[in-house]
Amino acid sequence: MKPSILCILLLAVLPFTAAAQETALTVVATSNILADVASHVGGDLVSVTALIPPGADGHAWQPTPADVLKVAQADLVLAVGIGYETFLGGLAENAADVPQVIVSNGIGILPFGGHDHEDEEHAEEHVGIYGEPGVCEDRAEEDHADEEEHEHGACDPHVWTDPNNVIIWANNIAEAFAAADPANAEIYRARAAAYADELKTLDAEIEHILAVVPEERRVLVTNHEFLSYFAHRYGFRVVGGILGGSTLDEPDPQTLAELVKTVRALNIPAIFAEVSASSRFADVIASEAGIMVVSDLYSESLSGADGPASTYADYLRYNAQKIAEALG
Repeated sequence: MKPSILCILLLAVLPFTAAAQETALTVVATSNILADVASHVGGDLVSVTALIPPGADGHAWQPTPADVLKVAQADLVLAVGIGYETFLGGLAENAADVPQVIVSNGIGILPFGGHDHEDEEHAEEHVGIYGEPGVCEDRAEEDHADEEEHEHGACDPHVWTDPNNVIIWANNIAEAFAAADPANAEIYRARAAAYADELKTLDAEIEHILAVVPEERRVLVTNHEFLSYFAHRYGFRVVGGILGGSTLDEPDPQTLAELVKTVRALNIPAIFAEVSASSRFADVIASEAGIMVVSDLYSESLSGADGPASTYADYLRYNAQKIAEALG
């Protein structure tokens, strides 16, 4: 059995060269959301490439030989961690000497399926701080080929839907860049601090956008579970995810029937789906319950440069506006 990329990513980061970089650092990020954050921190001192292209479904995307070459030729690889990169398979095996950094260390992790708890007081408790001993280690190391994915209680990797977690990303990226390029260490840290200020402003803006949604309507049903951190931050409840934690999951008829009952019982006006995955099951539930489907959120990926979510800030702002319009 080939080890997953996270088995390699969770190993101690390989020593970085202490010499100052004569050319821009060549950085590969696993997602384009992560690449956008890295670009803010690195500026013109780094050249950042994302493996997953704009608009793609990160759960379904598979690397090509060209992607293997990109990773092998990089100075640094950035990954989300928390089990997110399992779909990359053995890509990192061909680049074992490339320093690889997990940017989510230090983030409080939520479990998948937290809405299934009968005791709502404990429905959204963090399972621990990622990177600390014992936190999500089993999930990071497991092979998902032979077992059901995203079982109840597994760690949710979609941390970027809360901008406060992306501040932690930015600081971790700055430290990784500083270690790889010590001569410019303070520049990276200053840029991360400036970007953190932008994200704090964005956080306040998102709260303002969502202020039109009354408390009793702050209830979310999603195509797949990617908004838990968003919900946790902004006072929403996620009461159902049709496909679980991955767009590759298949719901059983009982799950669909239960979600229809939930939608009717809570008088939920909309189901939220993403542009990068099929909304066919959401359409079924919406038809049965007589509600609408908002099928143009962005989840795993940014839009293209000419789209409405071409940067992380635009991504979060756009999704918040769509949710506010549907529930406000």
